[in-house]
Amino acid sequence: MNIPGQITAGDSASWDDTDIVFAGKRYTSAGASLKYCLRGPSALDLPATANGLGWTTSLAAATSSTLQAGQYTWVAVLTLSIAGRATVASGTLTVLPDLTAQAAGYDKRTQAEKALADAKAALANLTSSGQKRKKYTVGIRSAEYYTAKELLDAISYWTSIVANERAQESIRNGFGDPRNALVRFE
Repeated sequence: MNIPGQITAGDSASWDDTDIVFAGKRYTSAGASLKYCLRGPSALDLPATANGLGWTTSLAAATSSTLQAGQYTWVAVLTLSIAGRATVASGTLTVLPDLTAQAAGYDKRTQAEKALADAKAALANLTSSGQKRKKYTVGIRSAEYYTAKELLDAISYWTSIVANERAQESIRNGFGDPRNALVRFE
């Protein structure tokens, strides 16, 4: 299936699929219709149109602008003229936000990147303030601070999550896993 792995909300997209071989049978647009169903932060069904023996699926800019940014799961469904329907493929699709529609101050970072930055800022604040107490109370107000060890554990956790996100992004963009060490023998 030729659905792109990433689109930007508000952009148009189009892709062609040739005949489909599924469960040992060959299906063409002459005997089946094709539809993509996207599910995630929003839901969208995209019917394909016949194009020779294959299909063309088009996503109009006005339609994609209604999609919320995020990770989507898609399925490709054939509706057969004789025997019902068959789900022939599935995968994931990332919808990126339309930056032209974002207000000033838009923050593109993932939740993990924000949490990592917050944990690092908390550790820097703890270190610079020389905080010696974990908890204190003054009158009816009290405050409790994370220890340096707790903050370092949080930083370690969020660093690994961010590294995994970046590796997945690199793989999606066709650059491979940056964590792989490649060796050449001559």
